Amino acid sequence: MVNSILNAITKQLGTTFGNSYRYYVEDVEQGLKKPCFTVDVLIPLQRSKSPVLYDRTMPIVVHFFSDSTSDIKNNYYAMGERIVECLEYLPFEDTKLRGEDISWQIVDDVLQVFITYKFTTRLVTEEVDAMSECVENVHHVN
Repeated sequence: MVNSILNAITKQLGTTFGNSYRYYVEDVEQGLKKPCFTVDVLIPLQRSKSPVLYDRTMPIVVHFFSDSTSDIKNNYYAMGERIVECLEYLPFEDTKLRGEDISWQIVDDVLQVFITYKFTTRLVTEEVDAMSECVENVHHVN
């Protein structure tokens, strides 16, 4: 589930910003090619609502690294707003997830955008046809 959401985010960023940027979902210690985005999950949370339903909270951070050295703050202000607009409604599977608790900041010349997706998932279990099991057991008793 986590990887699917990270992939949906990078796909949405790619659709919005195009091929002139690179998109990373793993840590890149060296060789980061700017301009680029990195996407990571912070601390996911899962709470049980019932034996088969779970509330999931997926806090995400998107880092944007610019290749520009001039007017970096104004560029980041505009980019922060564009990223928020791009990710507020995230196409995911057959629905859209709405981002909440959205904020951004600039730290050490890197734009950091924080967004949290909350949704409910269902535990998928193999269904067993109880009636056919009962019928089979009755036939074996006779």
